[in-house]
Amino acid sequence: MQRARTTMSGLLAIIAIASCLALPGCTEDIEESAISDVRNQSFTFSSGAVFHPALASMPITLSLIDNPASFVLSAATGTASGLITFAPCILTFTSSTYVAGAGPQPRDELRLVPCDYDITNNTLILGNGTTTAISAPGVPL
Repeated sequence: MQRARTTMSGLLAIIAIASCLALPGCTEDIEESAISDVRNQSFTFSSGAVFHPALASMPITLSLIDNPASFVLSAATGTASGLITFAPCILTFTSSTYVAGAGPQPRDELRLVPCDYDITNNTLILGNGTTTAISAPGVPL
């Protein structure tokens, strides 16, 4: 019985490792985002749904600025800005030109999980609990 448990544990470990290798994005090159990874870069997302449901049908750009760690979120319908913290990743909106219901508003907070950085591709992987989005490669500001 002990031998069967050991064999089963080994088999499960092999399956877990093989599964991870087969999944895109399951690499050592993906890490939790930090300001040192993303400072002074802009990341474009094909949909803004991860930031606000009303932005789901449009591309959006997240620009991250260092000192202090702040951001600007811009789409065709408006712009919002504020401060960002990492670990956990939280956007705190301090200003917005979006009309109510059409985008983030001042004093809104958005916790992003995951909030990961793909080193190899220079992209962000963000989630809000229901939606996950991967950016285009970042470009310097």
